Amino acid sequence: AEHDATPVDGAWGGWSPFGSCSRTCGGGIKIAVRECNQPVPKNGGKYCVGRRMKFRSCNSEPCSKQKKDFREEQCAAFDGRHFNINGLPPNVRWVPKYSGIQMKDRCKLFCRVAGSTAYYQLRDRVIDGTPCGPDTNDICVQGLCRQAGCDHVLNSKARRDKCGVCGGDNSSCKTVAGTFNMVRYGYNEVVRIPSGATNIDVRQHSYSGKPEDDNYLAVSNSRGDFLLNGEFVVSMFKREIKVGNAVIEYSGSDHVIERINCTDRIEEEIIVQVLSVGNLYNPDVRYSYNIPIEDKPQQFVWDAYGPWQDCSRPCQGERKRKILCSRESDRVVVSDQRCHGAARPAMVTEPCNAECEIRWHVARKSECTVPCGVGYRTLEIYCAKLSRADGKTQKVDERYCSSQRKPDDKESCHGDCNPGGWEYSSWSECSKSCGGGSRRRAAVCGKSSEAGSDESKCSQRDKLTTVQNCNEFLCPAWKTGDWSECLVTCGKGYKHRQTWCQFAEDRLDDRFCDSMSKPESVQTCQQQDCASWQVGPWGQCTTSCGPGYQMRAVKCVVGSYGSVMDDTECNAATRPTDTQDCEMTQCPISHPVPPGTKVPSHLPHKTQWRFGSWTQCSATCGKGTRMRYVSCRDNQGGVAEDSACSHLAKPPAREVCSVVACGQWKVLEWTSCSVSCGQGKTTRQVVCVNFSDQIVEVVECDADDRPATEQECAMSQCPAARSSDSRPLPSPSGGPRNNLPTTADGRGGGRAQAHQWRTGPWGACSSTCAGGFQRRVVVCQDENGYAVNNCEEHSKPIEQRSCESGPCPQWVYGNWGECTKPCGGGIKTRLVACQRPNGERFNDLSCEILDKPPDREQCNTQSCPSNPHWSTDPWSSCSSACGKGSKNRKVSCVTRSGRPVPEDNCKHLTQPSKERSCRGRRCPKWKAESWGECSASCGNGIQEREVFCEVGNRRSPEETECPPSSRPASSQTCRVTDCPSPYRWSKGEWQSCSKSCGSGHRRRAVLCMDQTGEEVHEMFCVDQRRPDDSESCNTHVCEFIWITGDWTECSASCGQGYHRRLVSCSEVHAGNDNYEYGHQSLSNCPGTPPESYMPCSQSPCPPTHEWRVGVWGPCSVSCGGGVMERTVQCVSTEGQGSDSCPSDTKPEASKVCSSPACELHNSCHLPTSCSDVQSLSGVQPDGEQFLNVQGKALKVYCAGMQTDRPQEYLTLTTGEGENYSEVFGFRLIDPTQCPANGTRREDCECRRDYTAAGLSTFTRVRLDLSKMHIITIDWQFAFTRDGHRVPFATAGDCYSAARCPQGRFSINLSGTGFQLAEETKWISQGNYAVADIHKSQDGSRVTGMCGGYCGKCTPSSGSYLLITVA
Repeated sequence: AEHDATPVDGAWGGWSPFGSCSRTCGGGIKIAVRECNQPVPKNGGKYCVGRRMKFRSCNSEPCSKQKKDFREEQCAAFDGRHFNINGLPPNVRWVPKYSGIQMKDRCKLFCRVAGSTAYYQLRDRVIDGTPCGPDTNDICVQGLCRQAGCDHVLNSKARRDKCGVCGGDNSSCKTVAGTFNMVRYGYNEVVRIPSGATNIDVRQHSYSGKPEDDNYLAVSNSRGDFLLNGEFVVSMFKREIKVGNAVIEYSGSDHVIERINCTDRIEEEIIVQVLSVGNLYNPDVRYSYNIPIEDKPQQFVWDAYGPWQDCSRPCQGERKRKILCSRESDRVVVSDQRCHGAARPAMVTEPCNAECEIRWHVARKSECTVPCGVGYRTLEIYCAKLSRADGKTQKVDERYCSSQRKPDDKESCHGDCNPGGWEYSSWSECSKSCGGGSRRRAAVCGKSSEAGSDESKCSQRDKLTTVQNCNEFLCPAWKTGDWSECLVTCGKGYKHRQTWCQFAEDRLDDRFCDSMSKPESVQTCQQQDCASWQVGPWGQCTTSCGPGYQMRAVKCVVGSYGSVMDDTECNAATRPTDTQDCEMTQCPISHPVPPGTKVPSHLPHKTQWRFGSWTQCSATCGKGTRMRYVSCRDNQGGVAEDSACSHLAKPPAREVCSVVACGQWKVLEWTSCSVSCGQGKTTRQVVCVNFSDQIVEVVECDADDRPATEQECAMSQCPAARSSDSRPLPSPSGGPRNNLPTTADGRGGGRAQAHQWRTGPWGACSSTCAGGFQRRVVVCQDENGYAVNNCEEHSKPIEQRSCESGPCPQWVYGNWGECTKPCGGGIKTRLVACQRPNGERFNDLSCEILDKPPDREQCNTQSCPSNPHWSTDPWSSCSSACGKGSKNRKVSCVTRSGRPVPEDNCKHLTQPSKERSCRGRRCPKWKAESWGECSASCGNGIQEREVFCEVGNRRSPEETECPPSSRPASSQTCRVTDCPSPYRWSKGEWQSCSKSCGSGHRRRAVLCMDQTGEEVHEMFCVDQRRPDDSESCNTHVCEFIWITGDWTECSASCGQGYHRRLVSCSEVHAGNDNYEYGHQSLSNCPGTPPESYMPCSQSPCPPTHEWRVGVWGPCSVSCGGGVMERTVQCVSTEGQGSDSCPSDTKPEASKVCSSPACELHNSCHLPTSCSDVQSLSGVQPDGEQFLNVQGKALKVYCAGMQTDRPQEYLTLTTGEGENYSEVFGFRLIDPTQCPANGTRREDCECRRDYTAAGLSTFTRVRLDLSKMHIITIDWQFAFTRDGHRVPFATAGDCYSAARCPQGRFSINLSGTGFQLAEETKWISQGNYAVADIHKSQDGSRVTGMCGGYCGKCTPSSGSYLLITVA
C-alpha cells in the first residue's frame, strides 16, 4: 500500500565562521552564513524562517589619504575594457558616477567614461563596505544600503561634530566669524580660510531684496586660480566644486541670499572674494567657519548661567538654570565629561508662574436630596488654575492638586417643609453653541397651577440659581496641512494644502466653521527656469553629390544666459535630432564607372588597390603626417604583387594632416577704465603662446577663438548726468564662454575601402521608455568618399533598431480644488504629476508635454453683478436702557440698482460693522449690608441682612426699579458649630511608613460610628470633617554612606599575609547615633568603595620541609587489577632536596588500581562511540555510557539514541557556574576611559545597547571523538540567560577602547577525564581588542576576560577546541 510521506520542516544548521574582510581599511564587512539543512525540508515541509547571512564590520580604521576612493578603485579596475561599446577608445578610463543615480541604485557600480557624460552599469553591486555615496556614512552590504556611523561600523550612531571629529563633542575647534562690506570695482578679498577648516558658511545678502545686485561671490586657491566665478563669468545656478576630497556647494547667483557652504574638512587654503560690478553697491558678506584649536591644554569650566529650564509647577513653581560645561577660551558648550574634575556650582533658581494658583474649585451643587428636612447634596469639584489677574478659572489635571486635601463632594442641606415653595421652569437653550454661553429658567413662588404668584410667601435664600453657564468648550476652527511641493519642477506653478474644519479630534463639515476666515488652500510658487533644448546650425553635408548626412550641435540649456546643463535635465523624448539626410546635387550619371576607379585596359586584369583606415595624426598640434596600408588585391580578395595593379594609379599611403593649432591664446590684465566716472572702455593684450608659455606667431592660434581685447566698464556716476545703462554684463563676452563647436562630421576613423558600406553614429532613442527606435545613416561610397550605388545589398548594415528602457511614465492627476472666485472667472487647480505605474515620480519633461492634462482651469465664469457694494440700514435703538448695550443694523450686498446679491460678490470690499456698543443711563443696582448674627448657637440657624435698591447715589424707596431676579438673598442658613451629634468619625492607628526615607506613605482606618460604637454608613457623618486616612512620612532625603568594620588579624603568622574588613553601604537614619550594616545596593553609595583587603608582613618564616608528590602514573594493566605509582620527594621551601620531613606523614608512592569497565562489562572491549553502543545493545534511552577513548574508559553522555545518528556529549561535572560564555552588554559613554581599574560597577556611566550581547551557560558540550574536538557552537545542553547565544570558550564586549575587557568565559573540565590540549590558543578580533587568558597547569581549567571597542576572543582553531585524555 502506498503511504503519503510525512512532511519534514527544515531547520537551520550552525553558522559558519565569519569569512575574510571585504576591505583592508575604511570599514569592510565579514559574512557568516548558515544553511537550512538540519534537516533539509522534505515532502512539502516548511523552509527555515530567519536570516541566512549575518554581517560584521571589520578593518574600520581610516585609509591613508594617498589611497584612492574605494568606488574609484572598483571603476579603475575596468580601465582599458570598452565592452565593444560603439565610440569608446581602447584606452578608455573609468571614473565613479555619483550624481543622477536613483537612491535604490546607489549600491550598483555605475562608472562614467572619463572626459564624457556617458556612463554605464559595470557591476550589479559594489564590493561590501563601499560607501553608498559621497554625502553619507552608510555603506553597501550585499547590494543594499545599510546604516553605518562615521567610524565605518555597521549600525553605529557615531556622527561628526562641527569640528569634523567622529563622535566628538565640539571641543577641538573654535568658530571664526566676520563680515565684509567694502566696495571696489572688480574682485575684492573677503577672507582667507585656512587648510583644516570645517563647516564653512559664506552668505552675500542682496541690498535690494532682489537676486541681481551687482555683487557676486567667488572662490580662488592660494595660487590665484579661480575655482568659482572667475574671469568675470558668473554661474547663475547651483554648482558643486571639489577642493581635494571636500565638496563646496554654491547656491548660484540667482538668489536673494547667495551662499557658499561646505561641511567637509578642506585640505588647502581657499580665498573667498566678492566681485563688484555695475552700480557698485556695498556688498553685505557674512562668513563663519570652524578651525582646529592649537595643541595646548584647554581649560573647561562649569557655567551656572545656562538656559532656563521649564517651570517645576504650573503655578507657584520654581525654575532652574541648566549648568553647562564650556571651554574657557571662547565659551563654547562641550560635553559635561570635560568638567568632571571641577566642583559643580550651586544651581541658580527663581520663582515662576507666580501670577496664578492651583486649588480645588467647586463648580456647581446639585439640588437637595429631600424636599423637606435634612438631606444632602453632591458637589462637582475639580482642580483649577486660578488667574489672579482676571479671576478666571481653568480646569487642569488633578495631580496638580494632590498636595491639597480635596473637599468632600457631599454636604448637608435643609429642605423647606413649606409646601408652597419655589417651582422652576425647564432650562432654556444655551445662548451659544460653543465658546461659553448661558442658559436661564424661570422661578415661580407657589404651585404653578395656582393663579398669581406672591414671592413674599417664599424664602429668597431657598431660591436656586436661574442663570447657569453652558457650552464652555472651544468652537470648531480651521486647520491646515503642510504645503505640497510645487506642482512644477521649473518655472511658475502652484502648490496645494488641505484645509478642514476641526472640533477637538473630529473633522466636521466646512459649514460649521466661519467661511470668511478660511485659510487659502492654493498658492503660486516659482521654481528655477526650465531647461530646454537648443540647436546649432546644420553642418556641411558629408558628400558633395548624392545622398549623405549632416550634423548639428544639440545642447540642454537653462536661463537667460543659456547655461549648458547635463542632457538628463531636458526631456529626452523631445530632443531634436542631431543628424539628418542631405543631398547637394545628384552625381553625374554620364560615366557608368564612378570617378576614381580605373578602367582596366586588358580584360585579364581583375585586380585593384585596397586600403585601410588612416592612423592618428603624428602631431597633436600643427602639421603632421598620417598613414594607411595600401595593397594590391585580386578579385578573390587575396594579396597580389604591386605590379599586378600597375595599370591603376596607386592611392597615397601617407598624407599631411593637422589636428589643432599649436598655440593657445593668453590674456593679460585689463587696463584701468578710460574714464573716471560713467561708462568707459578697458582693454587688455591678447597674445598667442605655445605650450611652454613662449609667445609665437599669431597664425599658430585659432583666430575664431581669440578672446575679446576690449570691454565696457562702469565707474561711479558722474555728477552732471546719470547714465541710463548702469549695469554692464559681468562677463566681457556677455555670458559664459562655453559654446560648443558645431560638428560637421560625427563619424570616427578614416575613409572606407572602395565600394563599401559606411555607417554614421546611432541617433538618440526616439523614446526613453517603452519601445522606441534609433536610426543611423548608411551610405555606399568609393575610395574618395563619393556616393556610389553598387555595394552588395545583402551586406548592407541595418539603418534602424529598437531600443527599450522600461514602461513610460504617464500623466496622473488628482481632484480639482476650490474656485478662487465666486463669479467673474476664477481659477481652480489640481495636482498633475508624471509618474510610472509603480509610483516613481519624474519631472514633467519626461512625459509627453503636449498630452499633459490641465492642472488649472477657469471656473465660475458667470459675470458678477455690476458694481456690487455694501448697503447698510439705520442702527437699531440701544439694547439696554441703562449700562452697556449694543446697537445692530442690517448689512447686505446689493447691485447699483439696489438688488440684493450673495455676500461673496462683495468679498473684495471691506464689510461695514453690523454691531456696535452703546451705553444708557446708570443702572439701578442692589446693595446689601453685612450679615447679622446666626439665630442658633449650634446646628443650623438663619442670619439676615438689609438689601435695598440704589439708583445713582441715592437709595430708592421702591424696589421695583431694580430687577427682582438678581436681588441678593436677605437671609441664609448658618452654622456656628456642630451640635452634639449621635454620629462621629473614628480614627484607627497609623500603619508603619512605606519607606524609611525619601518620602513614603502611611495609612489608617477612618470609620463613621454611632453612639453605641457600631459602624454606620458614611453619609451619617457627612456634616463633620472627615479625618485624613493617609499622609506622607519620612520625607527626609535618603543618605547612604560607606561603613567599614575593623581589620582582622594578619592571615599569616609569618611571611606575607593580608588583613580583611567588612565594607558595606548603609542608609543613615536621622537621630540614630549607631549605624547598622545594611544590605543596600553598592550603587547607592557615592564614590569608590574603601579597600576591603590590605597586605601585611610578618617576620620571615623559618625554613620548612614538606613531602611533594607527582601525578599517578598509568595503571599497570588496561583491564582488571593492577598497580599505579608516583614519585614522593622531601623538599625545602627553596625547592632543594632534604631528609628532614617526618616519615609518619610520608604519602604512599603506589596503590592498587582497577578498570571500572571491567567491573561493568567483565570485558576489556568497550564501545568507542555512541553508535557502537546502539549497534551492540540496541535502542536505549539517552544517558551516560562508558566508552573506550584512546585506551581509557571514560564516561560520555549519548544523546539521540532513538535516531540513526546518536551524538556524544561531555557532561561538565562542575556545572553551569564554571562553564559559561559572555558578551558584555554595557558600553561606556566615554570609551577612552577604564573606570574603577577595570572592575565592574553597577553605577558606571554606561548605556546598555550593545546588540551582540549575550550570556550562555553549559551543562554539556558536544564531542567529536574522532578528531578529539569540543564543538563550541552546539547549544543543545546550553541555556542562554540573556541576549544572543554565545559559543563555548568565547567572550567579548564593546565597553572601552582603553584595554578594559569585561566579557568573560570559563571552562572547567575537572572530573571529566579530559583536558585541553597544550597547543590550544585564543585570538583577539575587532577594534582595540584585548584578551586576558589564564590556563591551569593541568589544562583542565581556563578563564578569560576579553573585549575592546568592539572586540572579542575566540579559540584560534575556530569553532572547536582541541582536547586530550587527562
